[in-house]
Amino acid sequence: MKLRKLFVLAALVPMVLTGCNNKKEKKLKSITLTAESAKTESGFDAVYDAGSTGLLKYSYEPADLKPSFSWVSTKETVATVTSKEGGGQVNAKAAGEAEVYVTADGVESNHLKIKVVESGKTNEDFPRAKTTYTEGGVEKPLNMQTIYTNQNAPHLDPLSEAHVMVVPFGFTDDVAVQTQENLDKIHTTFFGTRSEMEAVGGWFSMAEFYQTSSYGLSNFQGKVLPTWVNYGKTSTQFLSDAGGSLGAYAATYARTWYHDEYAKANHGALGADADPITYFDANEDGFLDLVWVVYSHPTTNDQTWWAYVTYTGNSADPSYPTVKTLGWASIDWMSKGFNGYDPHTFIHETGHTYGLDDYYDYSKKWAPMGGVDFMDHNLGDHCMFSKFSLGWTSPWVVDDDAIITLRPGTTTGDCFILPSPGYNGTAFDEYIMVELMAPIGLAERDYKNGYEGTAGFSEPGLRISHVDARVYKSNHDTYLTTNPQEGLDFRVCNTQGGRSGVKYDSDYWQIPDPEDTSKIIKSYYALTTVIESVINPTDNVLTRTTYNVSNSSLFKEGQRFDLKPAKEGSYSWSSVFMPSRTNLWNKAKTTTGWVGNEQKPQSVDENCTFNYSLKVLSISEDAEYGYVAKVKVTADAY
Repeated sequence: MKLRKLFVLAALVPMVLTGCNNKKEKKLKSITLTAESAKTESGFDAVYDAGSTGLLKYSYEPADLKPSFSWVSTKETVATVTSKEGGGQVNAKAAGEAEVYVTADGVESNHLKIKVVESGKTNEDFPRAKTTYTEGGVEKPLNMQTIYTNQNAPHLDPLSEAHVMVVPFGFTDDVAVQTQENLDKIHTTFFGTRSEMEAVGGWFSMAEFYQTSSYGLSNFQGKVLPTWVNYGKTSTQFLSDAGGSLGAYAATYARTWYHDEYAKANHGALGADADPITYFDANEDGFLDLVWVVYSHPTTNDQTWWAYVTYTGNSADPSYPTVKTLGWASIDWMSKGFNGYDPHTFIHETGHTYGLDDYYDYSKKWAPMGGVDFMDHNLGDHCMFSKFSLGWTSPWVVDDDAIITLRPGTTTGDCFILPSPGYNGTAFDEYIMVELMAPIGLAERDYKNGYEGTAGFSEPGLRISHVDARVYKSNHDTYLTTNPQEGLDFRVCNTQGGRSGVKYDSDYWQIPDPEDTSKIIKSYYALTTVIESVINPTDNVLTRTTYNVSNSSLFKEGQRFDLKPAKEGSYSWSSVFMPSRTNLWNKAKTTTGWVGNEQKPQSVDENCTFNYSLKVLSISEDAEYGYVAKVKVTADAY
């Protein structure tokens, strides 16, 4: 038995010894990293221009292995590295310093110290667009107030202090609404401080919103009358008396009521400390700066009891200022949210009193701004075109190769434009607007939470818009190439085909119908159109009125933009978003005649083209500004 056991053990031993003689698996020992054909500088292994790329090569021991490499940058806001056969590609993003290296199987290469520098032009090398003009040796503001004054319809001056008369207005059948509590709500919603609004569950008051949105340039002040102005009749009787002009009739009634009360002992219901009515004419032009009528009747779905801004044909009277521009809205609109202190509708309508257009489509055919703007779906902040046209910001006019730095427009006013040929240097021309959107400042709450069913931009990114804000003086067909301060109105609006009965805000490019060349497609112009980063030819801001732009509409880090004409059988940003369906600007077309509201012959300047390209080098978090973007601009790119 023992002998047999020994035999078995002896038989097993050679098997174990044979296993010990297996060849050992090779392991990676070292990785050496070098920069190919790069500029150098003392203390750095490689120096790159922002926006450029470079090649890194690696070698390793043993050379017959096939390891899986991972690239590392110690500061990805400066540079990143992507894998490339035999090495990696450095993507230089923004000025700064970083170290890059590669790892594989637990082995780390040597670190290369790299430096990225800004080469060529930057923001400071470009002029700012003009928001003034010179007349008789005197510099004067050029903004929407200028245009409306030319129409004899002065609106709120966006660059000075305004004294707004807010009129709580009621009827005998709505007395239950006409309470002191609602008076206080109106006051807080219009003029409350941030702490007062937060204490009642509100957001920004109207006054604080415009103070912030204008970067302190517009001082929206005023007073809510200390009592409800009751018309003394029912709302139905008021409708009959007003004859269809509800807002203007109520504002004129309130002006007379104020005048009469002020003449009484201790100024009647106004109180002993009441101001004379001339207080509400801060610029002393003979018109009340703005009358806001907040009525007690419920809102209805028709245009009778609705919210709007209009103006009268009254003449000025410096001693007894008359009603010119007025707002009209139910107190119901304050109950849309924020515990009954919701200013959104009033902010939108007050945008009109500054001279801003609606950016939604009255005919409900498209959505050029995609909803996300205060003059569209009432959320976030005003876009940079709006602020430019009000004189609140002055974009850089970038017409050459450059690296441009942008901070969020909502908090800083940063933006730049790519000008069309013959650009007149003002807001009132055609250009591409570029701004950094981010969920901060005024926009933070709405962008993160949405408002009334419209979602905002919860992530940072660049919004690129095509603006055609050319103005005309007397003849729609001959827009003002110079002296835009003489303009009466924009040539186009964001309603497809123009607003009903108004020829002068409709224009289009005549495109041959591919299915029947004897017919044309009217490719309409818009005042301002978002060009989305994702090109979807069948579903975008120009295909349906319910379209809502989203985070994916913004241009993010690493993405490019241009207006190269589409190749046959494909599509591009130009074929989807430009009225010409090519890289021709709107102004390349000249109208040579009209019949009714139908456009007839047109001539085209084939040299009036957009030839720029953009690349978003980086969008990084910033301790001071929230986010900062670096954008590479290439002129004459194609």
